[in-house]
Amino acid sequence: MKEKVITQTNMSEKVIDKVFRKYVVSKINSTQRRRRYPTSHTIMRVDRLLSMLLIISGKGAVTGKELAEHFEVSLRTIYRDIEKISEAGIPVASSSGKGGGYYIMDSYNISSLFLNRDEAHTFVAVMKNLHCYFGRNEAFNDIMLKVEHTYKRESNKDKLTLDMSHFSMEQEIKEYIGIINKAITENRLLVFDYINRDMEYLERTVEPSSIDFRHGHWYVIGFCRVRKDYRRFKLVRIKQLEQGPPFAKRELSQDRIAEVIEHSYSQRDIQVVLRFTSRIGVQLTEYFQKEKISRGADGFYLVSDTFPYEEGLLKFILSFGKECELLEPRELRAELQQYMRNILLSYND
Repeated sequence: MKEKVITQTNMSEKVIDKVFRKYVVSKINSTQRRRRYPTSHTIMRVDRLLSMLLIISGKGAVTGKELAEHFEVSLRTIYRDIEKISEAGIPVASSSGKGGGYYIMDSYNISSLFLNRDEAHTFVAVMKNLHCYFGRNEAFNDIMLKVEHTYKRESNKDKLTLDMSHFSMEQEIKEYIGIINKAITENRLLVFDYINRDMEYLERTVEPSSIDFRHGHWYVIGFCRVRKDYRRFKLVRIKQLEQGPPFAKRELSQDRIAEVIEHSYSQRDIQVVLRFTSRIGVQLTEYFQKEKISRGADGFYLVSDTFPYEEGLLKFILSFGKECELLEPRELRAELQQYMRNILLSYND
C-alpha cells in the first residue's frame, strides 16, 4: 500500500484554532470588508471543514467519494477542503489501494474537545436514547456524528445501556417537542392554551428558550407575556400549540434563566416531614436523598425535605398509602385530610 504524506508541518493540539486562523478567520475577515457579517456559504464551509476533520480523525481511512456523498458536494470540493485542512498544519495523509483513503497520521493527537473517552461514551449512550424524542433534527445528528467520530468507539458492546422505554410519550407530546424546538431555533413565539389546577383553559403567549425534562415530564421554559416573567410549562397541560410571529431574543443566558425560574418556584416551596413504616423504609432511597432520611428508635423512618407546593405533592404523599403519614406542616396535613374526605365522598354509595 503506497502512502503519500500530504503535510507534516508543525503539529499542535489546537486543531480548531489552526483551521480557523489559516482559512476560516482570513476568509471571514476578507468577507467582512465587503459585508458586516460572513455569508452563510462561508459558515457552511467552516462547519463542513470541522466535521470532515473529526470524521477523518475518528474513522480512519475515508475515501474522497465517501466524504463527497456524506456532505453532498463534489469530489473537487472535497479535494479543496482537504487542501485547506492540510495548509492549516493538520497532518492529513492518503493511501491508495483497497482500504485506502484520507486519515490523520497516528503521531498527531486531536484535542479531546471537552470530554474524555468514558465521558464521551456515556454521552453518546444517553443521547442515543433521547434521539427518538426529538425526531428528525439535523443539529442533533451533527452533534452525534462529531462526538462518535472524535472518540473512536470500541467494537465490543456499549459499556452503558439505558432503557428509557418506561418514559412513554404520546404522539402529541412528540409533535409538541418538534414544534417547540423549531420555534426556539427560529426565535418564534409559541401560542397555546394551558390547563391550570382548576381545569381552566388559559391562553398563553411565550417566548421559548429551552426544553426541559425533569421528574418524568417534559416542559417548555420561556418568557410568558401574560405573567411578564419566565415560567415553566408542562407539555401534557398544553393544548392547541402553534407557532407565532418572530420575536427579539432577550439578552439573558440559559443559566440566568434557570436561576430566575428556580427562584420563582422556590418561593412556593414548603418544608415537609413524612413518617414511614419500616416495611417501606428500605425503598426510601429510591425517592429521597439519603441525607434526608433518618430512623427513629421506634423503627419508623422520618423524611424531612423541601417540596414545591403544588397539586402533585398531595398525590405523591398518597401514593405511599398507609405506609406514610404526613406530620408537618399542619396546614398541609389539614389540606390532605380534606382531600381524602373528598375522595371518600366519591365512593359513598
